[in-house]
Amino acid sequence: MNQTNSKMSIKREADHQFKKGESNWGFPSFLSLSKLHDKYGGYVVDGTCVIEAEVFVTDVFPLSTDKPSDSSVPTDQSMNKPSDLDEAESIYIKAESFLKSISKEPTTSVFDAKCAVPLIEDVASSAKERFDELISFPLDNLVDPKHETAMIECLHMLVDRLSLFSDEQAKEITRLRALFPTIIQEWRDSVQVKVSCQSLLSTFEKTENLLKGSVKTEEGIKIQLEELKIREQELKAQLEALQNESQRLEKERLEVSKQTQHIYALAEEQAVKIEGKEMELAGAENKLEDLKSNWASVKTVSFKHEIFGSQHLYFGGRQFICCFLAVVTALVCYLIILCN
Repeated sequence: MNQTNSKMSIKREADHQFKKGESNWGFPSFLSLSKLHDKYGGYVVDGTCVIEAEVFVTDVFPLSTDKPSDSSVPTDQSMNKPSDLDEAESIYIKAESFLKSISKEPTTSVFDAKCAVPLIEDVASSAKERFDELISFPLDNLVDPKHETAMIECLHMLVDRLSLFSDEQAKEITRLRALFPTIIQEWRDSVQVKVSCQSLLSTFEKTENLLKGSVKTEEGIKIQLEELKIREQELKAQLEALQNESQRLEKERLEVSKQTQHIYALAEEQAVKIEGKEMELAGAENKLEDLKSNWASVKTVSFKHEIFGSQHLYFGGRQFICCFLAVVTALVCYLIILCN
């Protein structure tokens, strides 16, 4: 039953034939425990859950007098005879069915007080054992939905039975029940942030490594460019020196060319003048040789010869000297011309 909104109450209807000794009928589930224990759901209020059961008997089968089967609940031999018990049970069923048929007021199943206390203590003991097991788990295990649900169930069971604990324990259980969902949610949020940050950091680390590699490559290229620029400047300086030297040589050649042209013109002019001089030079050289020979013979003549002979020699020697001087003068002029 929903204690805050009756329209949200959950109902289940079914037809079933009840038989003696059978206890396996029912609904496996009504709603999830998280929904049941939701403090705003209205199903559990002040630790109390209300369950209503309406039973309508449509038909009553006669009780079987046969011996119970192997699956029947054994009876105590010390009790009354089977026929007496069967008759009493039949009367009870008929009376209960009659009351149900004339009244549609719901009947609420209530535990007998004497039986409820042991049951509560057993559930609390089981919940405490399960709680002690779960509380030892690390948070990354408790965020597992299965363990989280189990912890919530244990806490709700313990909170519903705070009277079994001391005041300090009751406060801790109540505080933990209130904080546990927040702790789990904050853990999940933090894990999500961590995963997101790790992913971002991992991506950034890869990008950073790529950037480092790119910068290193660029640095190597930059060094090569600087070396090439230095080499280029050196080559430019060498080229400029070569160009300057080339220009100097060109100017020098032009000057020499002018001189060559002048000398060439002079040589052409002189070449015209010396045509036929080779034969004349050869004749002069032969003449000089003859003069040398004659001079050698003159040096052997003695001044003790007769005066006639001396006079003859005088006139002959004088003639020889004049010829010799004429040839030498001609040869010197020729050499001067050649030098110019």
